[in-house]
Amino acid sequence: MATRGGVQRVNGSTQGKIFQYKLVLLGESAVGKSSLVLRFVKGQFHEYQESTIGAAFLTQTLCLDDTTVKFEIWDTAGQERYQSLAPMYYRGAQAAIVVYDITNQDTFNRAKTWVKELQRQASPNIVIALAGNKSDLARKRAVEMEQAQVYAEENNLLFMETSAKTAMNVNEIFLEIAKKLPKSDQSSAGGGSGSGRPGVDLTQSSQNTSSGCCKS
Repeated sequence: MATRGGVQRVNGSTQGKIFQYKLVLLGESAVGKSSLVLRFVKGQFHEYQESTIGAAFLTQTLCLDDTTVKFEIWDTAGQERYQSLAPMYYRGAQAAIVVYDITNQDTFNRAKTWVKELQRQASPNIVIALAGNKSDLARKRAVEMEQAQVYAEENNLLFMETSAKTAMNVNEIFLEIAKKLPKSDQSSAGGGSGSGRPGVDLTQSSQNTSSGCCKS
């Protein structure tokens, strides 16, 4: 199911080149992947979020200075029976967010496994972010921020603690990914999903830019 969100502007930016990137979310079930995406795309949070079956597809657009970044977001299911399908979704992805629950050490350990898998099998230049979600439950913390920060630095990952419930660092983590992604000038009429290209410039191929920075 595709869901289009509104455009998010950064520093009052204006529309320029439009780049499209495939981004995948990975992590154990119930760490809040779908909640993070819902907060980012729609600005909403549901206390009881149904588990994703297979994967969900959503889009959201960010504006950076004179560049528009359109994310094609694949929110994968965390249940063990679906994990064998993950390579189908992260193949060709230019970015990934690996999510864990700061109140559950096991989910952090599993996040490390996902990072290793991405480093081994995903695109060589993939931008990987580590998100310690549910920071609003810090009183129940099982994973120290410093522990995750050191791990992220050792593996060249972006890292933030987030809260889909309070919106803490949700937009920020996507923004930092968008800033780090390469802005390739190669133009293509084909979509970016699964292409493995550094980025697809849609400036020439998409004249009807209803999601451009100048729209709301």
